Amino acid sequence: MKSTTTPNLDIQNEKHHFNLNLFNETTHNPSYASLTNNFDNINGLRDFCIPVNTYFPSKPVMDCLYDKIPDAIKYYPSSNNLITEYIANFSDIKDPKRIIAGNGSTEIISWLNSIFIKDSIFVPVPSFGRWTEEPTQLGTELHTIAYCDENEQSLSPKKFIEAVLQSKAKNAVICNPNNPTGSIFSRLELLYILDKLRHLDNIIIDESFIDFSAKTPQTIKNDVHLFPNAWVIKSLGKNVGLHGLRMGYAISNENNINRLKKHLPYWNINGISEMLLMLIQNEKTAYDESRIKVINDTKYLANRFSELTAFKIFPVNSNFIFARLDLQIDGEKLRNKLLQNHSCFIRNCENKLGSTKQYFRIATRTKQDVDFLITAIKHELTNI
Repeated sequence: MKSTTTPNLDIQNEKHHFNLNLFNETTHNPSYASLTNNFDNINGLRDFCIPVNTYFPSKPVMDCLYDKIPDAIKYYPSSNNLITEYIANFSDIKDPKRIIAGNGSTEIISWLNSIFIKDSIFVPVPSFGRWTEEPTQLGTELHTIAYCDENEQSLSPKKFIEAVLQSKAKNAVICNPNNPTGSIFSRLELLYILDKLRHLDNIIIDESFIDFSAKTPQTIKNDVHLFPNAWVIKSLGKNVGLHGLRMGYAISNENNINRLKKHLPYWNINGISEMLLMLIQNEKTAYDESRIKVINDTKYLANRFSELTAFKIFPVNSNFIFARLDLQIDGEKLRNKLLQNHSCFIRNCENKLGSTKQYFRIATRTKQDVDFLITAIKHELTNI
């Protein structure tokens, strides 16, 4: 339901002097730390850039984690094998031997790109940058198919399979839901795709945001081991609300996992991340409640954005929305004005292959923060 009242928010053109040159120094967006000078100058910054669980962990869990940090950073963490047991229990994965833990999902992505993916890769675009930039940097031939507005940023399984076969790529990636478009395949559609592409060297399903796609996510985490060439990549840090800890993992059959383990450092997960995993073992009910709250907040975010006639909103399947700004308004200019005048940090997708500065990924936040952002955007749209 759309909001029927205008929040009483103080919207003023007060320059906050964030360094806009930081946007030119990375192929992603600048970090919260860099924009705030390592958190010294917050300037009221509201982050709508990084999709993260805003309701987890609970304060008691965080208080306990803070108490244990001195020990967590003083002593070595456990091996990957023990940490994957924590992950399997918390994430309801049947066999921990099918899991390998990473220092964020991007570490796993980099190992796959460096060791397993050879010659060529197929990626629907726009996508998470590490699936397009890193293979190119490593000399891997990149093949793509574009999500497009005409199909509401979606692909059919048949079209995806046909495009992969036509490209003759040896590897393929599906982000499900896709980052940044939010496009999604059902579990049955993915199993169909995996069956038809058994001949590939590797096919990777990146499920980093699937926990926020539905009350019962269409994950293939307990199916992927049935396919000898298949992997599932999962983010954990963003899911549990602490993406700064860098936690992620991959799921595959034991043979693939054992091959990858030979290349990972013995201690690649830090002690604080391990401590958090221990503390949340009995918090699965609270986690499910938190992600449902995020899903509901995403619906609110999409409804509020639908008030903005300057934006086209695409189907929502994650803890962010994908929106296109009218061509008459400069997307980069709007992003900068929201940052400098209102301390609202939103993700412009100009630096993503297959996208332009008119497309935005807006991360889900609380209703109060969303109301602030909508009021700020309305203010700037009337002054551009």
